[in-house]
Amino acid sequence: MPIRVQLVFEDDTGGPPVVQEIAQLEREALSPATLGLTLAEAKTLLHSLQSHLVEQQVSAYHQRNRPALTVNLRRVKDKRQLVYRSLFGKLHLQNTRLFHCDCQPHETKSFSPLADLLTECTSPELLYLESKFAALMSYGQSANLLAEVLPVGEQLNAATVRNHT
Repeated sequence: MPIRVQLVFEDDTGGPPVVQEIAQLEREALSPATLGLTLAEAKTLLHSLQSHLVEQQVSAYHQRNRPALTVNLRRVKDKRQLVYRSLFGKLHLQNTRLFHCDCQPHETKSFSPLADLLTECTSPELLYLESKFAALMSYGQSANLLAEVLPVGEQLNAATVRNHT
């Protein structure tokens, strides 16, 4: 039995909904091994869901802030990726740097609205779980446990957990 998992984003302004397929699963006859999701499928599904959701959130954030940023026709300095680590994997977010307008003095010549919003590179939930598990067991065991049950990525290791704690 083929299964498709889709994510539907509805626009607040009444525009057409955006449908994105995030996973396709295949199930055979019902058995204990095919009932529900496997751990690998759940991790892949969560990571894909997180990626699509964050992509839409960042896009909506840029759309909401675009009028304020283009009042004085700000020039784009460059576009880079901002790496953000979450419980459901590492995210690569499009980060645009803009020049400040010349209408008033600024401490810096450029700024990034997304980097100003996301001042930390790791989500609070991931930091919380790292700290909680590190208080109960070793840093290495904490990293292994998180990697076992969540799609946090291969970058999580004992040193990362220790530094975050």
